[in-house]
Amino acid sequence: MISTETIIPFSAAGTDSAVLSIQHALWGTDELPRSTIEIAHDGQGILLKFDAFDKHLHSKKRSFNDDVHLDNCVEFFLRFPGDVNYYNFEFNCLGSIKAAYGPDRFQREFLPVEILQRVEQNLELSISNQNTIGLINWKVDIYIPLTAFYFSSISSLKNLDCEANFTKCGDMLAQPNYFSWVFIDTVTPDFHRPDFFGQIHFA
Repeated sequence: MISTETIIPFSAAGTDSAVLSIQHALWGTDELPRSTIEIAHDGQGILLKFDAFDKHLHSKKRSFNDDVHLDNCVEFFLRFPGDVNYYNFEFNCLGSIKAAYGPDRFQREFLPVEILQRVEQNLELSISNQNTIGLINWKVDIYIPLTAFYFSSISSLKNLDCEANFTKCGDMLAQPNYFSWVFIDTVTPDFHRPDFFGQIHFA
């Protein structure tokens, strides 16, 4: 049996994917319907489909590598085998993106803008008085080509065992929230903890 917090099955052709729950409400966050992340790869890049729920909307269109974590935001953390550093890709609900590489939250190097421009996104934001659960539902489909992993020499994802996490946050919302695929056992909010990343396998 495959543990939902350790191994994700992928299809090398990108036809199959895994849907995971961003299930852990952390650091005093109120419970919400679980946001999900669907992930797959096609050999040339990684496809992510975030489906998120929020009580409040607070976002703005930002420059590349601005503080999107202040807004309605989802994040993808990935560390390749044998590397002490990891990537973080962050997206707000208006499509602004921030991405960096380094060993922890303090020692990070932003990805160049020309690299971030290669990341493709499709956005959907639903705010309706017909929404019976009274929440904002927003979705973002993301394609990260291998060339976006700027500091690594990755020519193929096939048979790679990596470490990752998928998170949702909103530091400046009326009620800040923090959700994570893998449970993070820290006193204060900190997603930049590779010691809590889960294991994933690219088939």
